[in-house]
Amino acid sequence: MIVKKIVFHHIVKELKGTPKLKCSDKLLPINETVIEFVEKLIKNYSSKNPTQGTFKEDKLNYPFQSKADEYVKNDDFLKFTQESMTILESKINISTTTGGYVVFVHYEEKKVDFLITAMLDKSAQFTVDDKNLDIAKLMTLDVEKLARANRLNFNKWKAKDVLYLSFIKGTREVSKYFIDFIGSTDITSAKENFLKLNEATNKYFVHNNLSVLEKDKIKDNISNYVVDCFQKGNDVELVSISSIINAQDPNSFLDFISDKELEVSGKIAINKKTDFDTLFRNRVSEKGYTLVFDKSLVKTKKIEHSGNQIIINDVPIEYIKNFFEDDEPVN
Repeated sequence: MIVKKIVFHHIVKELKGTPKLKCSDKLLPINETVIEFVEKLIKNYSSKNPTQGTFKEDKLNYPFQSKADEYVKNDDFLKFTQESMTILESKINISTTTGGYVVFVHYEEKKVDFLITAMLDKSAQFTVDDKNLDIAKLMTLDVEKLARANRLNFNKWKAKDVLYLSFIKGTREVSKYFIDFIGSTDITSAKENFLKLNEATNKYFVHNNLSVLEKDKIKDNISNYVVDCFQKGNDVELVSISSIINAQDPNSFLDFISDKELEVSGKIAINKKTDFDTLFRNRVSEKGYTLVFDKSLVKTKKIEHSGNQIIINDVPIEYIKNFFEDDEPVN
């Protein structure tokens, strides 16, 4: 990982107050402390399982993308970040928000250029003076509780790949103004997110050699949790899913996703029941046909298989006549 450019700005705002900008007039020198900070920032960002997105089409009301495009062309990072802060100032100017420190980082990893924009708060830490053993309280940046952040993949953006932007949703109340500041839109539908979640759990099961009974029990528990979230109007949280999959090691599934670099959203908002039908249904799609059926039909042996053949038992005779009887001979 190579840190190319980094700068901190500060937006001062209390609840129900008016925001005030305090922008830096210089970039930070790249040293060991900066590199260690950026590495920790990236690690914490990735651990939140960001949602994939893209920029909104309305560049007039969401001009961050235009500023980023100008930066790519003129390479003036300080100007880009300062102008971006004025956008944030307009988006954060609502009664329920508070300010914080905003860091912009341009870095390169595996020959790919990224821009991370993150808003951080300070939290109290304590230290002891080694000389007189007095205790002192320090206010430090809390990277662990990263809840407002965005990452732009410059290479994918330039190549017009749809998955060039990602962001942390955080809580809806906290993150909405920050998402509006970037102009992010979630292009990954709930149905797609559940499909990715299902694929990731299946890979985890194979990796850990779980038995059929173990897999069925876990999937039933996940399904019950998702239905409960849908009924209560809550988001499905990956942290909770991970705990369901392995209660003895709640981080096991999260670590697996991170190690395998699987794209699974940290939070999934459900709009309708069909969003998560992939948890209850199997789908086989090939040229000329698509077969979709509830997984429960396998358990009841309504649907079975023999080698590479899928067998559907007890099909009503009307369907057999309609689809499989020979055509009437032509005179």
